[in-house]
Amino acid sequence: MSNHRVTPQGQAMGKNATRLAVLGLQRLQAQGLAGVQAPMLRADMCKTCACQPNTVPNGCLQTQLDFLKSAVEGRPFLCHAPKDGRMCAGWVRARAEVVANPLPSEALKLIDKWDYSPPEKEVP
Repeated sequence: MSNHRVTPQGQAMGKNATRLAVLGLQRLQAQGLAGVQAPMLRADMCKTCACQPNTVPNGCLQTQLDFLKSAVEGRPFLCHAPKDGRMCAGWVRARAEVVANPLPSEALKLIDKWDYSPPEKEVP
């Protein structure tokens, strides 16, 4: 994948986001909560989800840091494609996993230091 936003660090974090989403989905399925329909939730991950392997958001360090921080803090991560105000299905899954199985304190300290990225400006 050739994109200036994709970095080796972002790809490494993206693998972790994918893993968290898989584990979270398994956890939700085991509790009978997978596929719960609500207006603000997506049923499935979009094709460009931050948790979808081999996508730009999955390999973008900035996106991955924002995603992980929001999953840990419980701050909703809204789907970016399309921007329809619904929460990212990957985020819901990852959030389920990090709530049930918190990250190590060293990781939490690093996440706490990260400031969310400013919103991207719309191109007219």
